[in-house]
Amino acid sequence: MPTNNHSKNNVAKFCALALLSISITACASNSAQLTTSTVKPAVAKVSPLPISNAVKWQTQSKEYAFLTSAIYQQATNSLKQLETTPSNWVVVMDVDETVLDNSAYQVGIEQKGESYSSATWASWVASENATLVPGVAGFIQEVFAKGGKVALITNRNKPLDEHTWRNLLAQGLPLSAENTCLVGRSASDKSAVGQANIVNDKDLRRQQVINGTADCYQVDANAKPPKAWAAKQAIIMEVGDNIEDFSQVTQEEADLDTLVPQWPQKLILLPNPMYGSW
Repeated sequence: MPTNNHSKNNVAKFCALALLSISITACASNSAQLTTSTVKPAVAKVSPLPISNAVKWQTQSKEYAFLTSAIYQQATNSLKQLETTPSNWVVVMDVDETVLDNSAYQVGIEQKGESYSSATWASWVASENATLVPGVAGFIQEVFAKGGKVALITNRNKPLDEHTWRNLLAQGLPLSAENTCLVGRSASDKSAVGQANIVNDKDLRRQQVINGTADCYQVDANAKPPKAWAAKQAIIMEVGDNIEDFSQVTQEEADLDTLVPQWPQKLILLPNPMYGSW
């Protein structure tokens, strides 16, 4: 029966072709899935944004390092020329942009298109990566060599004192609990403004240094305060990068006719174009 055999042959061929088609389709599907799962789309690189001229000047110019080095040399010479000093004398210094250079933080946020925030600032301080302002190391060494102490009155929040202290030591400064008092800002410093002789938010801490009641940072929080800071102190020089780093001075009310003649024997001001009370 040729007709039946031919029909059977056609059916067999059809089934074989159908199976082959299904197999090819399945393989193609698996191949597509494999390709989709293993090949990741390329991620476009984001170029850093340009930094401001102020930050560029502080981080790249020779003028910045020249000025700070020259200013600290002038301050050092003023100390050397002192014939007599009080028994307990202190140089009060700001920290940021006076002792520690935080321009790397400014570069980082500007390249991301961000501005200052307390969160990113706290993270930067915790990294303990700030470097020294050019010239400051020699000046601080001269203070100690001449028998003085340093009070670091900073507007970094007080809980950050530990990071600040470790950062300063990591930069090779010869600081100890006896020769240096680090005092971060607390809520009481702000609320005290307006009280007698308290004009800016560092004045309370300056008074506490003078009276021997400053809450100096200690590595061992349970240890007794060093005797060196429990006595009354005489502030003979103030160093900062902001006009409000000086006693009883604000940006709005600063009297330059009174302040400028105190340079460089009592007041030392460093350049900071990146930020300030202005």
